[in-house]
Amino acid sequence: QARALARPSGLGRDRSGTRTGNDRCAVMRWLEAHAASPTLVTPARHRAVWLTGQSSWDQQRLSPAQERFLLSLADHGWEPLLVGFPWTHRAAAGSYRRAALLPASVRNTAQGLAARPGTAFAAEVTRHLQPLLDATSSRLLLLCASAGARLVTSAHRALQVPPSLRIDVVGIGAVGALPPSHGPWHVKRARGRSDVFSALGDPAPADRIVPGGHLAAATSPAMLRAVLDLVPSVRSDPSTAHS
Repeated sequence: QARALARPSGLGRDRSGTRTGNDRCAVMRWLEAHAASPTLVTPARHRAVWLTGQSSWDQQRLSPAQERFLLSLADHGWEPLLVGFPWTHRAAAGSYRRAALLPASVRNTAQGLAARPGTAFAAEVTRHLQPLLDATSSRLLLLCASAGARLVTSAHRALQVPPSLRIDVVGIGAVGALPPSHGPWHVKRARGRSDVFSALGDPAPADRIVPGGHLAAATSPAMLRAVLDLVPSVRSDPSTAHS
């Protein structure tokens, strides 16, 4: 059932109660606009989602290639959520429109820079991620592409992970540091061989290198195979036997 997300008290204000400059920027206005929109997250055993920076402030629909990628994962037992971050009704409104490259790059960079632990933006990211964790009973796969790496890193220490949940994070052409593997968090990296943005933005060694650049590699068949190779199969999850 759709429900609106509870908003942290004092969000967007400094200790004196004054609104901070960051909250007036386009990045914060965009994410705050989702505050009253019900979440599309529903209960699942093995959930797979894209967590990326957004190229448009107007719509957060997945590209056809991103949808096909998730549907291919569904063939392997994952339950896809076919909408982009922050996974609300507002995010699913309208139809997909490809944003022009330059403004899309500027918006993604702005989100990456805003995603610092302890900021109001990070608190909003946490607020939208938490329902995913709460509603997933066994395995959660976060496909953190490009600026999505910074988004998950800004939020992961504030998230409450249910005891039974394993979280697999795959940085796909990650631009920015990913959280370390620890406890329920299992982190891997895959990037395109010609992906200069990821090579510079996240200098940690990649676990898999596939053909292509930053955009082409992200949803390629080779990247799909890399993800399936890096992440343990849900078919071997003991809880599946009792479904």
